[in-house]
Amino acid sequence: MTTFVSFVQALKPLLTWFVASNELHAKWLNTLSYLENCGARKIAACEHPTLVKEEMLKHAAEEFRHAHHLKRQIKKISDETMEDYSLGTLLGGKLTLQYLNILDLKTSRYLKEKGLPENAIREASYLLVTYAIELRASELYHLYDEVLKEANSKVAVKSILLEEKEHLEEMKEGLLKLPLGDIYAEQVCKFEAELCRKWIFVLA
Repeated sequence: MTTFVSFVQALKPLLTWFVASNELHAKWLNTLSYLENCGARKIAACEHPTLVKEEMLKHAAEEFRHAHHLKRQIKKISDETMEDYSLGTLLGGKLTLQYLNILDLKTSRYLKEKGLPENAIREASYLLVTYAIELRASELYHLYDEVLKEANSKVAVKSILLEEKEHLEEMKEGLLKLPLGDIYAEQVCKFEAELCRKWIFVLA
């Protein structure tokens, strides 16, 4: 459907490095937890006060659960409790904190430039941003799961991986109903790839 820019070659050595250090691994888990929580809050913010589809409720609930699951995994490798998402407990610095906001803003501006009415931008942006993020999550969690197995780590992300796959399929279905959805998705995935490239540079 969309041209996807893979960063496996850059991410694999990074994840291997993180997993080899309990301190870095704990911060990586907290970073992923933050991003999942941020995604869940974004979904909730996109909800209409009354016209809420079950799919959206399910998606938000699962993202919140992923954030909690990743927080709990930290206890398997570290005695240090990370009670919050303060900058010192995350990898990737301020770009991690702003990742979804930047992508959301770029997408909304792009849709506005394309002439979408104001009342349609929020839902279209939710679909497009979530689609791009789920594509990246699919690659990232597959790779992370692989690295965890190679390291015989106690940390497990398999359950998240399976649910992210479902989310991606739901977004693909949603985009089929969006006029020019494939064209918009192509551009938003380019925004995300550019952002991810910068993020990987900061992580390293």
